[in-house]
Amino acid sequence: MVRWVTPEMNPQEMDPAAQNEVAEGENDRDLIDMMNELQSKLIANGFSLDIDLPQIAVVGSQSAGKSSVLENIVGREFLPRGCGVVTRRPTLIQLYPTQSEEYAIFGHKEDEKFTDFKAVKEEIAAQMPERLNFSSVPIELKIYSPRVLKLTLVDLPGLVRVAIDGQPEQHIRDVREMILNYIKQPECLILAVSPANQDLATSDALEIARQVDPERLRTIGVLTKLDLMDEGTNARDILENRQVTLKRGWVGVLNRSQLDIENGRDVQYILDKEKNFFLSKPYYRHLSEKMGTPFLRRMLQRTLRSHIKAALPQVRTRLAEKLAGYKKKLKEFEKNVGEESGGRQYYMVKLVNKFIKDIELKLMGQSELIDMEHLSAGAYINYKLNTEVQSNLRLDLVPDDEEMTVLITNLNGLRGSISFPSLALDCVNRKLVAQFEYPLEKCVDCIHEILREAVGESAALLNRYPATKAEVLFRIDRSLKKEAEFTLQKLRDHVQAEMFYVNLEHPDMDLSVCDPVVPAVGPTKIWQTPAAAPEPQQPTASTDTTTTTTESTSENGESITVQSTSTYSEEGSLARNSTQLVDTLMRNSSMQKKVQYLKLVTTKYIEIVQKQISDLTVKYIVCFLVKKVLDYIREDLVLTLLASSNFESLTEDCDEDFRIKEEMEAACLCINDALEAIQAF
Repeated sequence: MVRWVTPEMNPQEMDPAAQNEVAEGENDRDLIDMMNELQSKLIANGFSLDIDLPQIAVVGSQSAGKSSVLENIVGREFLPRGCGVVTRRPTLIQLYPTQSEEYAIFGHKEDEKFTDFKAVKEEIAAQMPERLNFSSVPIELKIYSPRVLKLTLVDLPGLVRVAIDGQPEQHIRDVREMILNYIKQPECLILAVSPANQDLATSDALEIARQVDPERLRTIGVLTKLDLMDEGTNARDILENRQVTLKRGWVGVLNRSQLDIENGRDVQYILDKEKNFFLSKPYYRHLSEKMGTPFLRRMLQRTLRSHIKAALPQVRTRLAEKLAGYKKKLKEFEKNVGEESGGRQYYMVKLVNKFIKDIELKLMGQSELIDMEHLSAGAYINYKLNTEVQSNLRLDLVPDDEEMTVLITNLNGLRGSISFPSLALDCVNRKLVAQFEYPLEKCVDCIHEILREAVGESAALLNRYPATKAEVLFRIDRSLKKEAEFTLQKLRDHVQAEMFYVNLEHPDMDLSVCDPVVPAVGPTKIWQTPAAAPEPQQPTASTDTTTTTTESTSENGESITVQSTSTYSEEGSLARNSTQLVDTLMRNSSMQKKVQYLKLVTTKYIEIVQKQISDLTVKYIVCFLVKKVLDYIREDLVLTLLASSNFESLTEDCDEDFRIKEEMEAACLCINDALEAIQAF
């Protein structure tokens, strides 16, 4: 390090301990130097809160004199002051003793040297977030001065109990959360600043320190404003560590009052006043060698050095773990990147392939990586195929006697009936089988929805890549709709085939069970019935009525009379007389046998059709929907993405990953340097 000597600085003005430190080895690096370098590198790489390092954090309420304590330690006025929450961002203050020159350097302006500490104050204020915001990223400030000892402190925002100046209540919580994030780290020493003219029971600094350090092992007490205590009172019990016991004890200091600051009295003024104060007060005289800012500096330096030394093994272990974690992530990243020339394209293809493997695992299983807590999509599809799909196709298809009566009669038309019309079976079968069309649509929709949900779940792997995820889902959804329509059409075609042709030669079609009800072959008088003749319709004003009486002999030889009434009107008589005529037909014993036979044959055949449709539905859905969609995902998805005109824009999705990769590489270099530095101690 280059040391600066100027004629304006008298070596006798240096802090005696600082003089000894510089004289003993101004070029020697020690534990504090090593830790400062490590902190600087971590801050520069954005990892300051990821790795817990030994440090001293200064906490206190806004009125406790925290800023004055820090300025006393530095020997310069350099911190912004004002009403409300002034410090809205931590400041990492690294102190380096020099022989003469005094200046400051900010981490964000490494090439600029600040020799005017008023400018230092202005730069700190300029780096604070806007009035209603807070930031946990510290400002890095290095101060080189003959007035200081080698030391590092973190200035945190002052604790507040009541929001003022229109600031929201959330600010109170924001400040506490930021402070707790620092001091909860086991490696952090807490410099708790409390005013002597207030009851320690209400000390904000002690209260928040106790939350994270209940045994008070790493809390250092600083008592300010001793000169402002009421006449006749003193803080001897506190400074002797008897009222609130801290393992590391208490140090009393004096601060400049607001009047001192307004009158231009510098830090040296209060340091001189402080020395005389402890020597002049009888109740503090025995403690004078362990009171005041000079002692506080030396004590903090010794404490920090010993604390760093004790914490080094743990810090080394954590750094090594972090390094191993980063290297592992980088290795995984490099596997996905491929050649640098097509890195992003190759990386995106790898990401899509992860999605493909995941959806394939969900549907097909057969892997030791399968989920052991929840049913997979494949298992759920299997469940649905054997429950909901089968239930949808389990139709109660029973031919209607009246409809079959009309059917047989109409097939004969004006011809007489000699035998059973074979076409009747085709007609009944056609109407019954047609009822499968809507249930088949429900079956396909059911599995389509499960596939869509499964794809969506696997696509969660691409949540960090929204454009790619949207493109993948769009293309798969289009394939799903296409294959669902194709599958449904295949099933409809099968239904049409079943409707068109009745295969009485089917091996499962046993017609022997129908033998007892086979109708006799021969002329049939279907209009003869033993039942009473239907009542003739009453004529209306616009109808002509004709009544015909016919005598004939029934099938059992009895003589019967059938009286029929024909009514003609403008509306026509066929529709009105159809019901009466059908009733006549259904009471005919010969017709009843034909209907019974047709019903039995149809029922037996429909049982076969129902089994075939049920079996084929499962097979078609699996083959033409599930398999085809999965084949598209496995074989064509990546190719279609690569061929799409917007693929280049999709690769922009992974820019953030590449940025993180660069950060991890920088972190690895930083941690490597830190480990090498630690190894030297």
